[in-house]
Amino acid sequence: MRTWHINLILGAFLLAAFPVLAGQTQPVPKYDLATEVNLKGTITDISDRNCPISGTMGFHFVLKMEDGKTIEVHVAASRFMKDYGLALNKGDEVRVIGSKVKFGGTDTILAREVTRGEEVFVFRDKTGKPAW
Repeated sequence: MRTWHINLILGAFLLAAFPVLAGQTQPVPKYDLATEVNLKGTITDISDRNCPISGTMGFHFVLKMEDGKTIEVHVAASRFMKDYGLALNKGDEVRVIGSKVKFGGTDTILAREVTRGEEVFVFRDKTGKPAW
């Protein structure tokens, strides 16, 4: 009787872990020129974290737009930001040109260009290819 319970629990565990063991992940969005947008707003939060879109530690920020809505912006590899001494900060008023895509069921922006005042930071070329 105990063997049956152990086999049932082991089977349930393996079934639940199968997608992880098989390496199954959600598709990573690509830059799409057809979905390019031009947004203005204020950076309300910044973060460096592992990012499946950049494939490395990535720099991200949350943009609060003029209508009060927020959206996450995937900017570039953190290493790229550091190597070129690029810094974007909470409270910065910026304009973002980027591709609006769905990731994890949520709208997000893959930044091509971010403008702060007279400074223009270019993270992708005109076709959306990353500069890093």
